Amino acid sequence: MVVLAFIMAKVESSKSREVLNRVKKIDGVQEAYIIYGAYDLLLKASFKTPEALSSFVVDTLRKIDGIRDTVTNVCATCD
Repeated sequence: MVVLAFIMAKVESSKSREVLNRVKKIDGVQEAYIIYGAYDLLLKASFKTPEALSSFVVDTLRKIDGIRDTVTNVCATCD
């Protein structure tokens, strides 16, 4: 089983590049981009279990200095 998710994050504007570079180095993150709109960062990440995804969001991503809010979208199919 693979859990594929697209995660959007609101980031303090002065820390966007710093957060982007840090997030790109985390295991499970396949792609990461600075985006424009309601959210500032878009991540594509995959994990072996839903629990691993949850741990990543709660215990890793949300603890990064500069991240203010996240929304996680789990893919229904992973073709």
